[in-house]
Amino acid sequence: MTPPVTDPPDTDALRAEARAFADSIYDGYLERALSQDFFWDIYREAAGRGYLGMRVARERGGCGASAVEAGVVLEEVARGDFNLGFCLFGAYSANRIIAEAGSDEVRERWLLPTLAGETAIGFALTELVAGSDSRNIGTRATRIEGGWRLHGHKTSSGFATFAGASIVFARTSDDPRNGITGFLVPLDSDGVRRERIPNAGFRPTGRGKLALDGVLVPDANVVGEVGRGFATVTGSFDVGRAMIALLAVGGAQRAIDMTIEFASTRETFGAPLSERQGITFPIAEHATRLEAAKQLAYHVLSSADEGRPTTKTAAMSKWFATESATNAARDMIVAHGHRGYSDELPLMQLMRDLQGLEIAEGPTQIQKMIITRELFGRSSGGRARA
Repeated sequence: MTPPVTDPPDTDALRAEARAFADSIYDGYLERALSQDFFWDIYREAAGRGYLGMRVARERGGCGASAVEAGVVLEEVARGDFNLGFCLFGAYSANRIIAEAGSDEVRERWLLPTLAGETAIGFALTELVAGSDSRNIGTRATRIEGGWRLHGHKTSSGFATFAGASIVFARTSDDPRNGITGFLVPLDSDGVRRERIPNAGFRPTGRGKLALDGVLVPDANVVGEVGRGFATVTGSFDVGRAMIALLAVGGAQRAIDMTIEFASTRETFGAPLSERQGITFPIAEHATRLEAAKQLAYHVLSSADEGRPTTKTAAMSKWFATESATNAARDMIVAHGHRGYSDELPLMQLMRDLQGLEIAEGPTQIQKMIITRELFGRSSGGRARA
């Protein structure tokens, strides 16, 4: 049996630094979370600390951090501002893909400005009929001299409304396994139309729709090998699911911290709430579940750093952490009474934000299908394609 994973000693300073940054930005979380405006100021501050390049190799201008180190930063930043944490999650994936699979021309034009927080790169895979079943995408790329023409629609695309470019996945052949290709598409290109999706959570992160009407993309903007885009996507799924888990843990931990402080000072019937088991026992239960979720997530990331298989545990980590976090936030709202249900406190908005993670990177049902497939084999009826 693999022993529980704790932070390696060399991440202590990294965690302390990230926690101090998170605490410095926390007071503005609710105002930012209720706005549709992107928070370029704190995004650039995170960039200045190297956080946007955590998963990019040093020779490409990044930090060359391990998955565990990047997870530590993500978890702590999410305690201060959930949506900034989510933006780091997006940057980890998109920036690393560009650094590793982008052409020299694309890296020169986009990578360093993106790592500096001067712009952002989105990720456009999902379509109305191709969510977790990502091989079913209908966006088409047609070969022309010197490049490609893209036609189609994307939805639930991160950073769609403010990013400078997006990695768009399109079908380049009818081969079910090797027919999808990634393209770096500047979002001010002719033929691109953007539309914001009105969200209960994730409001400032720019989640939206992209319409692509004959968009011209030069050969230099092909990301990776033609027809190998699906491998580019799936190669990041396991680590991404553990990162989502830590994003959930960080956000929910803030809700628990708030409730502990509240229960320590609020009195009812002559005694503080911290002496009422109706308040303290749920806190103890949720803190335990979050600690278990955290340890599982770091087990996934450390396994990935060591090159060990993580598909099953990554799926376990993602669904368990996101469900646990949403449940914790809900009970912390109840513990605060009527104020917890209002926008005077950030708890309601935090729960809305956390609930979105139960869908991101594959909903709970998909994660359980993956787990089933890994436990029983691919003939078990769990045909998840995520």
